[in-house]
Amino acid sequence: MSTTLTCNKNLLSPVGFRLKVANYPNLEYFASAVTLPSLSLSEAPSSYKSVNFAQGGDRINFESLNIRFGVTEDMDNYLEVFNWMHQIAQSEEDLRSDATLHILTSHNNVSKTVKFTGLFPTNLDALEFDAGTGDVEYLQANATFKFTYFEVL
Repeated sequence: MSTTLTCNKNLLSPVGFRLKVANYPNLEYFASAVTLPSLSLSEAPSSYKSVNFAQGGDRINFESLNIRFGVTEDMDNYLEVFNWMHQIAQSEEDLRSDATLHILTSHNNVSKTVKFTGLFPTNLDALEFDAGTGDVEYLQANATFKFTYFEVL
C-alpha cells in the first residue's frame, strides 16, 4: 500500500485517451468515449459468537466496458462490431480479443495503460435515422463489452 503523497498535482483529463482493439482498427480509430469499468469485491460473511461481520472476499466482479464511437459514412466500424457479434453467435471458436486503453497526460504522453483480456461484444445500440432533425448530428453508437480481466499497468 502506498503511503507517499503524489508529486503530480495535475488532474486527469477525460479527453486524453487512445483505444486499441486487436483486429478491430475501425472501432478504435473512431472511439469518442470509453467508460473504464467499475469493479467490486464481494464480501465474505463471518460470524464469531453472537456477532456477524464481513471480511474482504476473494471474488472481484467487473462491470462492462462501454465504448461510444462515431459511425463512419460506410458504417465500417459499426459493421465491424455487428459482424463480430454474428461470428460469435454462429461459431464454436473463441473469438475474444484483447484491448488496450492508453490514458494520456496533459502533454499527450501515455500515463497509464489499461489492458483488457478476453474482450467480446455483448450489446450494440440501435442507430436512429431521423430526417426531421434540423441540424446534422452525426451518428454515434454505443457498444458494450464483457471481458475476462483488466489490469492497470
